[in-house]
Amino acid sequence: MMFTRLYLKMIFYIFLFLFVIGTFVFTRFSKDLKEKYNVSLFHTAQYILQNGFLMKPDKNNTLLLKEDVTKENVAKEFQSLSHIYYDTIEKDQNSVYTLIILISSFIDHKKRREKIRESWGNPKIWNTNDKFMIVFVTGKVERANSMMELAEEAKVTKDIISLDIPEDFYLLAKKVIIGFIWAKNNLKFKAILKGDDDIFINLDNAINFINRNEETYGYFGQKMHNQPVERSGRYKLTKEEHEKNVFDPYCSGGGFIFTNASIYKIIPLFDIEKILRIDDAHIGELAFQTGIVAKMTQGFYMWNDWCEYLNDIIVSHPADNPTCIDFLLKRSMIDNGKLPRDSHVESQKYYKDVSLLSKK
Repeated sequence: MMFTRLYLKMIFYIFLFLFVIGTFVFTRFSKDLKEKYNVSLFHTAQYILQNGFLMKPDKNNTLLLKEDVTKENVAKEFQSLSHIYYDTIEKDQNSVYTLIILISSFIDHKKRREKIRESWGNPKIWNTNDKFMIVFVTGKVERANSMMELAEEAKVTKDIISLDIPEDFYLLAKKVIIGFIWAKNNLKFKAILKGDDDIFINLDNAINFINRNEETYGYFGQKMHNQPVERSGRYKLTKEEHEKNVFDPYCSGGGFIFTNASIYKIIPLFDIEKILRIDDAHIGELAFQTGIVAKMTQGFYMWNDWCEYLNDIIVSHPADNPTCIDFLLKRSMIDNGKLPRDSHVESQKYYKDVSLLSKK
């Protein structure tokens, strides 16, 4: 009996000791992040629960994060995620999504989001049984009614992430960065397709492409090579912003794909406070720094102004006209067997009048 009491007492003191040590380490780590990077205790706890530690103290007796994750990288991720007003996404965290589609959407483009949901974003239209998810990433405006309307839309559709980043063409890179980090921290996936809200995606082709892909560190789209840096106009960058006169290779921002491994490799380079005003060039340059080079890929048509149908379309841009989307969708559904053959529709290659092509 005496032995049993001593044994229980010993176990109690061991647990108490571990609890005290654990609390001390956790508090110290949290305080360090809070003071240096303004990271909340809640986010620290969330990260520890998700990622854990390597139980190996360095010379300063600081616990190291697993997978060589540094405090600085953790802090930068937290800082980016702190810009999320609300996230209404319904997530299945036990499944692996073949494709996450992150759409940078202007807050007032409700009609575009609705068109995507009812057209190419509708799973019933496609043959694939693979899981995919469409997420709209929006910013903020000063108009209270627009913000309220978005919140109501998000409650119903459950596919919107609202950020406290102002809606601004020159801040689009922040939407992409936060979207990538959000996906990494919330979902399991094979690839991410980043797009704008004026595109058409053939999801059968996109998912088939991902499933056939054998490149671990993939970055696919309409490659921009030796693209000059503009020093005037809408796309102007000063020498201070970008010293070189030519961008590193990047994929045009209407739509491009990163594989899972590429996402994880590029995220440590993200800094929400240091971005180029040209979002696609910024992402491409960071990828290039990690050794991931943009690859010209068949099926990405970024200047399809005449809404031409091609049976290998992965992403077509622009597709801001609802009738253009309907045309591309109908042709896609005929080819994938969801609609019967129609010689009249199939004879039409362009949505817009082909006679106008000579005036382009």
